Parts: sequence; structure tokens; C-alpha cells
Amino acid sequence: MGNMNFVQRSNLFNFTATRCLRNEYYHNDCRICIDLCPKGAFHIVRNKLTLFENECIGCAGCIGSCPTESLEIESFDPNGFAASYVNQSDTTLSCKVSTPCLGVFDTEHYAVMALRSQKNVACDLSHCAGCVLNENGKLGDVIREKIDVANDFLTSIQTPYRIETIEMQEQQNERRALFRKGFEKIKESVVNDSGAEIAMTTAHHKLPDMKMPLKRILLKNSLKEVIGGVEKTDFAETSPLFFNKQIDFHSCTNCGECTQFCPTDALFPTSDKQGIFFSQGKCIGCSICEEICKPKAITKKVGFDLVSIAFDRAEQLVHYEMVMCHECRCPYPYKGGDPICDRCADYTKTFSNMFTLAKDM
Repeated sequence: MGNMNFVQRSNLFNFTATRCLRNEYYHNDCRICIDLCPKGAFHIVRNKLTLFENECIGCAGCIGSCPTESLEIESFDPNGFAASYVNQSDTTLSCKVSTPCLGVFDTEHYAVMALRSQKNVACDLSHCAGCVLNENGKLGDVIREKIDVANDFLTSIQTPYRIETIEMQEQQNERRALFRKGFEKIKESVVNDSGAEIAMTTAHHKLPDMKMPLKRILLKNSLKEVIGGVEKTDFAETSPLFFNKQIDFHSCTNCGECTQFCPTDALFPTSDKQGIFFSQGKCIGCSICEEICKPKAITKKVGFDLVSIAFDRAEQLVHYEMVMCHECRCPYPYKGGDPICDRCADYTKTFSNMFTLAKDM
């Protein structure tokens, strides 16, 4: 096991602990990769996610599910592949031919491939039923769920393109041996052919203060190219792909902790530090802001707007006038009534008996 401040490597597989949500915020309980790994290679050690390198087989099945792209495989970059999919000679995604396990892709990747190529994307899932990585069916279900979400999104923006699946079962007796042989072939071919693709995500992660997952940036850039022809851009329903927030004015204390711990800066303070902005395009739905807010002022909000998402438009959720508390003489966000801060008001109420005169008893 490596130091938690560095990249852990297992053959071709890398885990960067400093980009992991679980390690970013102590109370976050993200278990996506732990629950998905067919070999149980991820463990929680002192409340930090750790890769046990001797247990990892580098299958790449967990990579697409990581919301912050802290998981990578050196031989294949799903972001580079999705961005250049339009130029691929073989457009069928297959773990036996062109890619590792299709779990390497996330919903954004499927949507990007369809939008940029302007055609249907075929995914060969015929091997999933007999794959040693999918013995409990979990990995196959996750792959299909991502494809379904991508198709729902493509339907909502009224594009004719879809993610199609090839489901015909492959009849093989030696599936385990076939998987190993096929995966080694994939690693060899991709290492030889994908130098530019590897550099794409690697370069992105090296940019200063770059917190946004590249897959989300690719999707937003793809939306910019087609949004002019989209009839409906504002949706009133919830989405598993995009997220929205609201802040209760009366509950919020403007402490700023939500903006400090937001991993992608989707929540950020106004220039005068007296309010909070929210950008739908940057939110990855980690819920850290909701968990860290002591008065529980932050909640999910129904609806999303594609224009705001594509162009990173921000909405001001709250803004306060700072006034001087007449008790402690400290500035606080004024919400009406007597100019007294919550701390002093609570103290006065809790210890009111201390201020009762003897003549009034």
C-alpha cells in the first residue's frame, strides 16, 4: 500500500487518493468503487480509501463510476477515446476488440460519443453474462444503467442518436481463459495506439486548480455544439446526470464551509463574501455541501437548465446584509428583527435565568 498523498499503482491501474471524495471530506461515505470491484481490492483504512495493490487485477471496470476521476488505467483513457470516437475506424465498443471492460466509461462518455459522432453508438454486452468480472451481475447492471441514463438524456434533448446494445450470448466453455487472453491483447494494442489519448487526461489533471472531471467538461463542450438546435433546454424534473441546489435564507449562517469543501467549486462565495453562488454545470452530486451544513440549509432542488450547465452560468442562492450585533458587537448576516446574532440570541434564551433580578423573582 502506498502513501495516501501519492498515486497508488497496480500494474496498469492508478488510484490518486488526493482526488478521491472519500479522502477529500472525512465524513463522506462514497463506496462506489468498493462495492463495484469484483476482487475487493479497495478498502477503508483509517477512514481513507486505499487500494490493496496485490488484489487489483487492473480490469478497469470501476473507472467510469468514479465521480472525480481518481481512478485511471495507463493503457486506456476513456476521455481521450470518447473525444476521438468520431475518428475511430471500429465504432463498436467491445471489451474483446477496442476497449477494456465497458465499465471504464461513464454516462458522460456515452453521451459525448453520440453527440460528437452524430450517430448511434453500439456497445457489445454479449460477453457480460459469462465474464469473470460480472459473476454477481453487479458490473453488468451498472454498465446498462449508465447506458440507460445516457439514452434518457439524448431523448430529453430530442436527438435521434442512441446508445445501442448487442446482447447475444457468447457460448464459450473457457470464459475465464478467454477473458485473460482478450484483456492482455487489449492492453497491448491500446498501449501502442493511444499515446495521445493517455496524454489528454494526464495533462488535464496537471493543470493548476483544475477540479472539474474532464468527462463533465467534454459533455458541456459537446452540448455547446448542439444546443442551438435543441428546442427545450429548461427541465422541471430531476436528473441522475445533472444536479441542482437551493439554500434556505433563514437557516443559512453564511459560515462558508460549503464553499470551502465543494470539490469542484460548484458553490462559491460572492465577491463581497456575503452570499453564495451555485453553478449547475460544475456540480457532480457528491452531497458534501448538504452533509457539512450544520443548520441543514442546503437541499436538493428539482430541475436543471442545459444552457446554464453548458456555459457554467451561476445563480446567486443567498445574499446577506452584514450588520453589527448589538450584544457582542460582531458583524453577522442580518435576517430581520432585532439586530442580534444567532449566538447571542441563543445564549440569552438558554441562560435567561441568570439575568433575572431578585426583585422579579
